[in-house]
Amino acid sequence: MTYKDDLDKLRKEAGIDVDHFDPSSDEPASAKSSSKYIPLSSNTSEKAPSPRETEPFTQEEKKLTWWQKISLPFIRNSFMSVLFFVLITLVWIAISHTVLASIRHVDRRTLVLFMIKDAIFMIVLATVMYRIFLNQFANTYHLEEDFEKAQEETKKWQSIQRSMMETIPETLAYTLDRDFRYTSFNTRHKYSMLRMWHSEIHVGDKLLDHITDDTIREVIRKDLEQTLKGEYTSQISKFGDNDRTAIFWQYYYAPILDENKNIIGISCYVNNITALKQSQNKNLFLSYHDPLTQLYNRIHCEDVFTKAEREETVPFSIIVIDIQGMHQINENYGTTTGDNLLIKVGELLMKAVKETGTVARWGSDEFIILLPDTDHATAEALANICKCDFSGVTVNGVPLRAHFGFATRTDMSRSIPDLLRSAERQSLQDRL
Repeated sequence: MTYKDDLDKLRKEAGIDVDHFDPSSDEPASAKSSSKYIPLSSNTSEKAPSPRETEPFTQEEKKLTWWQKISLPFIRNSFMSVLFFVLITLVWIAISHTVLASIRHVDRRTLVLFMIKDAIFMIVLATVMYRIFLNQFANTYHLEEDFEKAQEETKKWQSIQRSMMETIPETLAYTLDRDFRYTSFNTRHKYSMLRMWHSEIHVGDKLLDHITDDTIREVIRKDLEQTLKGEYTSQISKFGDNDRTAIFWQYYYAPILDENKNIIGISCYVNNITALKQSQNKNLFLSYHDPLTQLYNRIHCEDVFTKAEREETVPFSIIVIDIQGMHQINENYGTTTGDNLLIKVGELLMKAVKETGTVARWGSDEFIILLPDTDHATAEALANICKCDFSGVTVNGVPLRAHFGFATRTDMSRSIPDLLRSAERQSLQDRL
C-alpha cells in the first residue's frame, strides 16, 4: 500500500470525501465548490488574474480615505492622467475663448494670443502637477511594481519555510497564532492528526478543536498558554499502557517573536522518540537486572541494602542459594544446559517467594532472596519451601542441587554485611 492509498483510507475512516478532495490544497472540497479557486501556477495557457485585475483596490488600499481612493487611479498612471488633463484643458480653452470672442467681438489675433497664454499656463500647471504626483505621492501609495515585488518575496519566503518544515527528518512541525489557529504545518503533522484524531486539518483551524480527548487537550492547552508567556516548553507524552508497545512523543513549544520581540505565535515540533525511549528503558532494565534470568542483579541488591540501613529496617532476613556443580555442568553438558538450569532456578524461586520478597542473582551460581520486615521463622519456612520445590527437578537430564543459608537481623546492632556473611556461612555448612 502506497502513502496515498494509506492517506485515502484514513480520510474515508474520518468521513472525508476522497473523490472530491484535492491533496495539493489545504482547503476542503466543500469550501472549494462554493468559492472561486485561482491556482498560483498552471501549465495551461490561461493566465490567473492578479489582485489588481479582479478588484480596483487591494485590502490595504481599501483602508484609505475617500480622497486617497479617488486620487489613487491617477497616481498609478500619472503621465496618462496629466496628458488627459492637458488635452481636456486645451479643448476647453479653444471652445470657451471662441465663444467669448464671438460675444465680445474680439479680433482673431487677440483671441489667438489669449489661447496661447492660457495654454502655456495650463501646460506649466500640468507639468507641476505631474512632478507633484511623482515626487510627493509615488512613495505614499502602493505602486504596481512594488506590490508585485512584495508578493514575489512573500511567495519565496513561504516556499523556504514550507521546504524547511517538510525536510526536517522524522519531525511533525506546525505553527500557531495567539488564538492557537494553524498558520502552517508540514505533511507529517497533517497525516498524524488524520491518523490519531480522524480529522483533516487546514490553515486557520484551531488545533484544540481537532483533539477529542479532554485530558490531552487540556495538557496541550496549558503548554501553549505557558509558551505565550515567553517560556520554552518540552514534554514527553506516552500513548499506550504497555511499555513495550507504547508510543512516545516529545513536544517542543517555542514562542514566535516579531521584530519588536512581541510574541505573535507559537512554533511546535514533535518527535517520535519511541526507539530512543525503548533503548533507554532497556538499558535501565539491564542496569538492575540479570540478562539471563531476568531477575534483579547485585546492583539492585546493594541499593536495597543501603535503603534498609538508612531506614533502619528491622527485622530483615536474607536467604542465600548456592547452586552445586555449575562448573562441571557447563563442562560436561554445555553452557546451554547450564543456562537453562539457572533460568529454572529463577522461576522456582519467584514462584515460591511471590510478593514476600525480592529474588536476585547474586553471582554466577549464587542467588539471593531479600526479605524486609520478615522474621527468622518466616525466612526459615520459606527456605524449606524452596528446598522442597528444588527436590527431584532436572534440566536436560541434569538434577538440580542447591545449598541454602539464611539469617535474620532483629536489631540495628547487626549490619547488613554481617547478616550476608552469616547466611553464606550457613550455606557452606549445608554443603558439608
